[in-house]
Amino acid sequence: MKNLFLAALLLILGTQAIPAQAASAAQPFVRWVVYTADAGSTPALLNAISTYNTAALKNDGVLAIYGGEDENGVIRFLEIYKDEAAFNAVQNDAALTACREDIAKLAQSSKVLNADAFLLQSKLTGTADKPRMARLVIDPAQLDAYKNVLAEEMRNSVTNEPGVLALLATTEAANPNIFHLLELYADDTAYKAHIDGPYFQKYNKAVQSMVTDKTLIVNKPQDITLSGKKL
Repeated sequence: MKNLFLAALLLILGTQAIPAQAASAAQPFVRWVVYTADAGSTPALLNAISTYNTAALKNDGVLAIYGGEDENGVIRFLEIYKDEAAFNAVQNDAALTACREDIAKLAQSSKVLNADAFLLQSKLTGTADKPRMARLVIDPAQLDAYKNVLAEEMRNSVTNEPGVLALLATTEAANPNIFHLLELYADDTAYKAHIDGPYFQKYNKAVQSMVTDKTLIVNKPQDITLSGKKL
């Protein structure tokens, strides 16, 4: 009886020792890829990137690739994979490697920003008018509070506002207090309705002292269709 009691006690203690995150699903693997092109080469580069993205999305492990060109000619894409294994599978695919080599020939420069997925909220269907992006630097002392406010705003907005198609938030791997946001709205009317709506207004009021620097990236109009995959 004593041995049975000890065994039960060890089982309980062992269960309690398991970290909370171990029971949750693994976070998607994300990264940002940023390109610039030589003068006159942007259309060809965008076409090569589109070809690559279309081919990559045929893999079940590639959940979404969203992005586009900003008003200064810089091209940014957020790549979202089911996990790191899915990312590695794409990197080792011969046909996709050839596509990446084609992109490299056309790009004046390219760089990768390693990131972590904070929260990825998205509808399954819809087409956005363009990607809206922002870079936010958060006061480290208020980081946990900011995360709570941002998560609430993102979930409520995507769930309850028809024109809000996706709100995707990542943090820099090397700087967890720096957020990169990608937002997809049905059109400018939906975007303005969101900004004037209760969820964003509550968020904006709460984070005034939390955000120490903000950069908005203005992208050119370009239709973006949701991948249809659950993030």
